[in-house]
Amino acid sequence: MAGSGRTRAMRVAAKGMSVMLSPKLPVPVQRAMMEAALVPMPGPRDTSVTPGTLGGVPVEWLRPRAADPATVVLYLHGGAFVIGSPKTHRGLAGALVGRLGATAAVLHYRLAPEHPAPAALDDAAAAYQELLDTGFSADRIVLAGDSAGGGLVLSLAMRLRDEQKPAPAAVAMICPWADLTPDLAGKRPEAPREPLLRSAALARFAALYTPGGASDPGVSPLFGDLTGLPPLIMHSAGDDPLAEDADRLERKAEDAGVRIEHRRHAMLWHDFHSMTGLLPAADEALAALAASIRAHLPGESRAPRVAVIGAGMSGVCMGAKLLAAGIEDFTIYEKADEVGGTWRDNTYPGLTCDVPSRYYSYSFAPDPGWTHVFPDGAELQRYFVRSADRLGLRPHLRFGSEVVEATWTDGRWSLRTADGHTDTVDVLVTATGVLHHPKMPDIPGLDTFAGASFHSSRWDHSVAVEGKRVGLIGTGSTGTQITAALSKTVEQLVVFQRTAQWVMPVPNAPYTALSRSLFRRVPTLSRLSYRGYQATMEKMFSGATEPGLVREFIAGVCRASLKLRVRDPELRRKLTPTDKPMCKRLVMSPSFHRAIQRDTVSLVTEGIERIVPEGVITVDGTLHELDVLVLATGFDARAYVRPMKVVGEGGVSLDELWRDGPHSYQTVAMPGLPNFLMLMGPHSPIGNHSLIAIAEVQADYVLSWVDKLRRGSVTSFVPTKQATTEFNQSMREAMPRTVWATGCNSWYLGPDGVPELWPWLPAKHREMLSSPAMEDFEVRNGASGSQRPTASR
Repeated sequence: MAGSGRTRAMRVAAKGMSVMLSPKLPVPVQRAMMEAALVPMPGPRDTSVTPGTLGGVPVEWLRPRAADPATVVLYLHGGAFVIGSPKTHRGLAGALVGRLGATAAVLHYRLAPEHPAPAALDDAAAAYQELLDTGFSADRIVLAGDSAGGGLVLSLAMRLRDEQKPAPAAVAMICPWADLTPDLAGKRPEAPREPLLRSAALARFAALYTPGGASDPGVSPLFGDLTGLPPLIMHSAGDDPLAEDADRLERKAEDAGVRIEHRRHAMLWHDFHSMTGLLPAADEALAALAASIRAHLPGESRAPRVAVIGAGMSGVCMGAKLLAAGIEDFTIYEKADEVGGTWRDNTYPGLTCDVPSRYYSYSFAPDPGWTHVFPDGAELQRYFVRSADRLGLRPHLRFGSEVVEATWTDGRWSLRTADGHTDTVDVLVTATGVLHHPKMPDIPGLDTFAGASFHSSRWDHSVAVEGKRVGLIGTGSTGTQITAALSKTVEQLVVFQRTAQWVMPVPNAPYTALSRSLFRRVPTLSRLSYRGYQATMEKMFSGATEPGLVREFIAGVCRASLKLRVRDPELRRKLTPTDKPMCKRLVMSPSFHRAIQRDTVSLVTEGIERIVPEGVITVDGTLHELDVLVLATGFDARAYVRPMKVVGEGGVSLDELWRDGPHSYQTVAMPGLPNFLMLMGPHSPIGNHSLIAIAEVQADYVLSWVDKLRRGSVTSFVPTKQATTEFNQSMREAMPRTVWATGCNSWYLGPDGVPELWPWLPAKHREMLSSPAMEDFEVRNGASGSQRPTASR
């Protein structure tokens, strides 16, 4: 990871930021520059920020949505005791407590030179005392800090011990500045590979903070007695000039009999953790730090074991989220031999994603190297394979292992795979995809065809189609892409169309080498691009759920494109749908209308009567002689986790629960199935949106429950039938406003003819799953059995 292009780019960025530490700059200028550099960093997601005071000292409270209110991190920011503030370190502190599931109190302690030592330490001690006075238990308080703040929390721990105050659960230090004596004397050696921190800067800051001696343990905790301190957790960086001090601190703690965990991050620089959200190594380090802290909190003796079924897009997402939260006891079961799901299985000519590449990617793992606005299937598959490698998922993947049965027994899920492997887990997460099982057409004589015949998702690359007569059944997104790809190479392409599709002529522009280089050098551009495409797509396809100008605009574009791009009136008539644009999944193609007009392509709208060895006979009696037959006939949109057998409480099976059709509680859960959660479950907002963005929202929701199990406040959870019924009823009531209910025959429709999609904007889905509605669940814990909480903690 440290040698990756992203790391090299962030090293360059850190070197650029070193100017703000120059000894030649006045302190007010340095403070302003630090805010300008760090405040725009990605902030903590789903976290409230509230100002307040602790012990009379200003503080910024960071409360993640799933935070345990009983656990608090007193965070002391870095900045060499002279610059920095809670605002500059909001991203770092927020990312840490988000993974930890705790609240952060980021202290705005007094800074030098206006307030030299021991002002900062006095402020920290006063804040800690108020935490105790307001009811926080010391064993649920964690002291944490980076750089100068890292040394400061160690000094605070020694003062609390000396004053016989209750000790915190742990002391966490990121690249701590624990010995100022060489800096005050101007004898700190330079670190040649360190891009940010120079000895001259350290010397100046040390002089501003402690005009006198620096050997006081309140200034340089390496000179203090470490005996009797709580557990110490320390991260250091290999290129950091302070790395040697971290090694000395480790040896001194061991000599004092203090438990210390020291992680050295090779080839990284001072305080690299602050680049969370931009640097994968920072995210991984913070996840590890949170996991180390969690081990010292009460009730954290056993993390729940999780099974994820499927290693496609959503399964990889879930695994990455679990690792980022410090949860390592999980397995991703995959029946195939590689990750990727639909992008692994589908390899047909012309395969292209209809969502922009910079949005159809994980928000936490952007790729600056996309070659086109809309990526092809092979490029996407490479992205998912690369993501699994970079995110550290390989040890958790079990390939060639299809889970065939899952049974809820004695408060846990028992799994059985087709190869005889068994497993027992606390939480079962299905990530089996939406369109996965090929749907074969029910056409008489299909098995009599003498030539090669295959479904589009099982493309037989041993069959040459160049110069052949190819029949293509289906004109959905897959059919239009295959048409565009084969129209230039085959002798004849016969496209059998049952119903016409509206086509949105979106161009697929390439990214230049210059733009890709820029995205690599300025990682923030990937985040901005992601949000830009997200806002554009959500606005563009709001017309599907809300009538108005957007719906009319898209309809107008589709109609105008058909009229202007297809010259032959008769062909245009055949290609004109009878339903409204977006009633079915909108086809996004810049080249289908051009391809369908080529001499090598013929469009057949007569129904298929039967298939014979020579080809296809339509209802008008015409025999269409073919060498190859391709079935672009879609997928079983209602399979979801099936054919896996799932049996919940009291022996109820998922097949029984879905007797009248697949449904869910809020797209993620089912009554009768405790500790069972779905990614891309029924009613998910999948219509022309990025499924990755949806998976991230649902994976975060899963983490909310996993975190409750991890803290011991919950042992099992299951949504009530009433809450599930109410959710489904609210969707049915909202459905008439959607374009899907305007009258068309699509795979969106359920057995009763009512669309099964999410009838609102994606923002409502994000809001709904921002935290569990505890009143909708039957919750059990080991102490009191079944509960019906009325509010979420």
